[in-house]
Amino acid sequence: MALLVFALFLPWNLYFGVGIPGSSTTLFAVLLAVTALSVIAVAVAGSWRSSGARFNPARARRLRLGLNVPYALLVLAFVVFDAFETVRFGGTVNVPGGVGPGAWAGIAGCMLSAQAVAAGAHTGPVPEGDEHTGWLRSARLIGYASMALAALSFGFNLYWRVRYALQNTGGAAAFGKQNVAVIVTAVVYGVVALVAVLVAARWLLRSTRAARLATVALGTSTLVAGILVWLLPLGRDVDAFHGIAQNTSTAGVGFEGYLAWAAAAAMFAPQTLFGNRNTTGAEESAWRAAARNGLLLIAVWGLGSMLMRLTDLFVAVSLDYPFSRYDSMVLAAFDLATAVLAIWLRINLRHAAHSARLISSLCGLVATLSVARVVVGVVLAPRFADSANSPAQHPVYGNNLAQQITSTFDVALCGLALCILGAAIVTGQLRGRRVRRRRAAPKPAVPAGGPAAPRARVPVGHAAPPSAAATTRITTGPRIFRGDDSATRQIPVQKPKIYRPPQG
Repeated sequence: MALLVFALFLPWNLYFGVGIPGSSTTLFAVLLAVTALSVIAVAVAGSWRSSGARFNPARARRLRLGLNVPYALLVLAFVVFDAFETVRFGGTVNVPGGVGPGAWAGIAGCMLSAQAVAAGAHTGPVPEGDEHTGWLRSARLIGYASMALAALSFGFNLYWRVRYALQNTGGAAAFGKQNVAVIVTAVVYGVVALVAVLVAARWLLRSTRAARLATVALGTSTLVAGILVWLLPLGRDVDAFHGIAQNTSTAGVGFEGYLAWAAAAAMFAPQTLFGNRNTTGAEESAWRAAARNGLLLIAVWGLGSMLMRLTDLFVAVSLDYPFSRYDSMVLAAFDLATAVLAIWLRINLRHAAHSARLISSLCGLVATLSVARVVVGVVLAPRFADSANSPAQHPVYGNNLAQQITSTFDVALCGLALCILGAAIVTGQLRGRRVRRRRAAPKPAVPAGGPAAPRARVPVGHAAPPSAAATTRITTGPRIFRGDDSATRQIPVQKPKIYRPPQG
């Protein structure tokens, strides 16, 4: 319910929302109406009514779902409107509306309102039929849709960039470095953004607990990042569109990533955080795998950011643009260091070979480097010099950065890195609990007479080795046998006799 109310005070696109000039009053009325329906769904069919004798779970489920359908349709309308404007304004200077953090928070609150809240966490194995529920199937559909929209966005923007670069009034003779720079930049930026969306969208297609945990962490981080970038004064420098997602290749990942992650995280959260839980060993493996998924996304984006910065440096050198080689290399070094550390942690988290304290400390270092990347990305980014003839800045979007590589997605990865740190701490606690239980397990009782003597066991069909053969052991040392001398201490012998033959 808090997300639904908070979404009223956030921008839904570049042209509608609190704080955006010229917002439609009629659209505000529609938003208030669908928000009221979603809030009523929580109040009428909420979990606090489940204890009543006349409570009907099936009817409550249908009621919650039906009251939240209008809200979901409104969010879908914003997505369709942005796609329409993207096609309409393709190749022009006009900016599409995009999909803002208000829609992200709204769809997350809508999905939570439409689900029955779990009464509490239950231990034991997850039911086999859990992966076949309607919410998981819906999340898979959203994952496929986000991947398709990301591919279409990449192809559409690449088409307009290449078309612009190939259109020259001077013909083939005028085709030069600037045209090559436009094409190379469009390809590199678009591929990096596409790969990031595809890596994260794969989590939505899986029904494992690790994928759900990673999706919840990413969706929550995305919501927090969008809100911070919009509210903070520095948000315009972090993201040229002030936290409102765009599907342009220079804006990182667009609405096809942020909106899908927020919706899927809300679908997964109740069952993942408050539903059935596995045994301690399975829980440890799930949290470790979730951390590895997040580290993979951080590594991919770190390497991609480094590639984009090197591409911008190459373009600036080839076109004689003003640039700072030192600043560009420092930014690339932060990206590379974060990616390398994330890769190392991902490899070593496969097995519990290292101590939990070391892993937690290095995960904290990844979070620190992620925050540092955002700071240096804003401070050291090249900027255009302001002049008296500079046009007035738009109240919602735009900045004076010469290149926009740091974006809302980098802020979202900071939150994801903090979630990875939390997962490492949880994994260490589960591992310690498992070790303590193993040590405290009762050992088999030993008989009072002492341990039984071991018996030699010779495998059938195989000769026993010499060291394993049973031998006779004498308890005392060897001595010379002297007969019965207990009385005289002398050995009794017979006297000699003369042999006399018989006489006949």
